Parts: sequence; structure tokens; C-alpha cells
Amino acid sequence: MNSLLNNVRKNKGSIKLAILFISCVTLSLILLLSPTKVATQTEDNPFKIGVSQTPLSAPFIIAEHLSLFEKANLDVELIACFGGVECSEALINDQVDFATASESVVMFKSYQTHDIALLTSFVQSSNDLKLLTLNENLTIKESVSISTESSNNSNNSNLRKVGIVKGSASEYYFDTLLVAQGGNKRDIEKVYLSPKALVDALITRQVDAISIWEPYGYQIKMLTNNTITNLGIQGIYQLSFNLISKKSYFSPSTTTKTAQTAVIIDVLEQAIQWINQHPETAMVIVAKHLDVPLNQIKWSWNDYIFRLSIGNSLLSSLQTQSHWAKQQGLVKGKEPEFRDVIYKQPFEQAKSSKEVSW
Repeated sequence: MNSLLNNVRKNKGSIKLAILFISCVTLSLILLLSPTKVATQTEDNPFKIGVSQTPLSAPFIIAEHLSLFEKANLDVELIACFGGVECSEALINDQVDFATASESVVMFKSYQTHDIALLTSFVQSSNDLKLLTLNENLTIKESVSISTESSNNSNNSNLRKVGIVKGSASEYYFDTLLVAQGGNKRDIEKVYLSPKALVDALITRQVDAISIWEPYGYQIKMLTNNTITNLGIQGIYQLSFNLISKKSYFSPSTTTKTAQTAVIIDVLEQAIQWINQHPETAMVIVAKHLDVPLNQIKWSWNDYIFRLSIGNSLLSSLQTQSHWAKQQGLVKGKEPEFRDVIYKQPFEQAKSSKEVSW
């Protein structure tokens, strides 16, 4: 009888050990296969993301509004900056962990440092950049013939001075227009200013035109009663706005940072889906966040295509703009290997965790 009881106790003990073993294995598999759980943040400091104050940054604004970062167990702080140049400088100076910037800025900064990592594009627009003027008679093409007499005429139709944000999509867009419309760059003086300063420079007639992105076009409309003319060509350049970081941020000895970044990208995808499902509400939220009139957001909203991508078009755009910058003497040194600038691992990890393809 005692022997039988001992055998029963041994069998029960074995069953408990087996159940415990299976539970541990199951838990390990869940942690391994769930990027959100793996990427749970354990650091005291939040992830800082430099976010340009433009409607292009809507996915970040919506993600913060809907508390999507918190729901993904991430402590994220969005740091406001004005334009991709300023955001990328904050990244290079270690003031933020991530930043938002156009591919033009990524190209320029890749010459400045080999530590730039482009993680994903989250919005594209073929009409965000514009060449704006308050002179209805102004054209680019006529700038090839300039005389001293006409230069003193306030109604001169020749483009002489153009305000530009140096080392950004603003400069690439203008130079692309100049070639497309038969302008002569030797006849034109580029005046490099910050995005905010460009608006004032145009209104006070310090420059003939400015190459600038939205929402500054709308701001000019609100600040002047003069007719605003866009000398640009829609579709001649497709802007992409991207999430970037540093290569050194992703240590080869650990996969934690990559996993955490994959969660950030997944949050962006959730925000983009919500934007596409609730565009009217999204515009209201973005307008409130940026502290601008709702009509300002509506002004250019339909020009934006919110989606995540990191395909060959980004690589091609970086290479094309790099060749342009080289020809214009805007960059020096060996051309970066842009295939290495594009860091796909977090994007691919985030994408592979989803049953439905993006």
C-alpha cells in the first residue's frame, strides 16, 4: 500500500514538473515572438524624437494623441523642431535619439557624418514644395537675359533673388525647377535663410521668391493681401519625410534597440491606419497640436500620402540628389554608400510581426 502511494506521489510530481516545463517554454516563445513585449522599455530616460512642426509629421502627432506609444510600453518624448535640418542637427548633437527629415536632408547629412540611419519613410507628397512669389509677372525662364536697366525696374519679371533653406529639399526643388524651366543659375542669387525667416523675407520684398514647404505657403496667404503665385511644377519632385537615427545607436552586440525601434515603427503604422480611417478628425488633432487654423491643415492635406515604405525609390532619390549636390559643389568628399544609410532591420522586423502586409 505504501509503495502504491509513493508511486502516485512520484507520478503527480512528474506531472507538475512537466506542466511547469511546458509553461516556461510557452512563455519563452510568447516573449520571443512578440516584438512589443521584447521591446518593453526598461531605461529611465524616454526615447526622444525630434519632430518637425509640419502636417507631414501627423503620424507622430496622432500616435501621441491616442497614447499609442504608452500602449506599446514605450516612454517617448516628442521634441518640437522646425524643419528637417534642425531636427537632424539635434540628432547629430545627441539631443534626440530619432528625428524626422526629408530624404534631401538625409543625403546632405550623410556627407557630414557616416552615422546616419534612415529607418522608414512615413509620408510622401508631390506638391508640398512650392516656389512662391508676390510678383505676378515673375518667371524663371526669363532670368536668362538680364540688363542693368531692367534690374532697377520694380516690375522686373526676371527672377533675381530666391530664398532657400540651405541643404534641404528646398534647395534641391529649386534647382530642379531651374533646369526644367530653362533658367540660368548664374543670374540668380540664392539667399539662405531659416524657414520662418523666408516668409518675412518674401513679404518685405527682400527676395523675389522663396522655395519652401507647407504650411509656410498658407502662412504667407494669411499675412498678405497680395496675390501669391506658385512658379513651381506639381509632381516634378516627390518629397518623402522619414524617421532617422544613428547607426551607432544600434549596437551589433544587442538586438534590443532594433526591437524597440520596430515597435516605434509599428506604432507609426497604427497611427497611419487611424489617419486614413479618420481624416477629418486627424486634421483637427494636427491643427490643435500645431496651434494653427484648421483651414491651414486642409490647405495641403490631400497632397499627403501617409504610408510606411523603405524601398528602392528612396535609394534612387538619395543617389540622384547626391549627384546633383556634387555637380553643384554643395558637398565635398567621397559619396556615401547610401545602401548602408538605409537601415531596414527595424522596418522588416515590425512588418514581419503583422499577419496583414503593409
